[in-house]
Amino acid sequence: MNNREMAAVLFNIATVLRNQSNANPFRTAAYERAARALMGLAEEATQILETEKKVPFRKRQHIGKRLQAKIREMAEQGTLDQYVRMLGDLPPHLASLMGVPGVGPRIAERVHGTLGLETAADLVRAARDGRLRTVRGFGPVRVAAIAALDLPGIEKQAGPLQASLFDLPRAA
Repeated sequence: MNNREMAAVLFNIATVLRNQSNANPFRTAAYERAARALMGLAEEATQILETEKKVPFRKRQHIGKRLQAKIREMAEQGTLDQYVRMLGDLPPHLASLMGVPGVGPRIAERVHGTLGLETAADLVRAARDGRLRTVRGFGPVRVAAIAALDLPGIEKQAGPLQASLFDLPRAA
């Protein structure tokens, strides 16, 4: 996993924790702080952890031992067991939609509420047929990235995503 992917996992955990009624706000903030710290690294955490015991974040960022261990787990295994368990506790449609890169819990809820989509394959189909553009938070770049995904059970789209002139942003 690269730093961006690890940060996305940590941000998603923070969002899910925040939505729980008994969530500790300091724990949620710690996950967000660790995610931001990962995004600010000049070098990939996986490369750093090949030679170092832990990722050397700045002192003011204060990333604790537990979060350091979670970062190491993601770097070594490519996944975080806590996140996998957390996804298992969510409704199946949210867990499936969150399996798509760039889709967190809030976006998954919005997509499900607006279009009624339940699976990652449905999300890719909606991106390819243009329905996803009607959901707030999905601009041409995000829609094109999702439409380009190659998921089992969906035929790969032939050629690049076609955009009309009406889809292009207007000059101010």
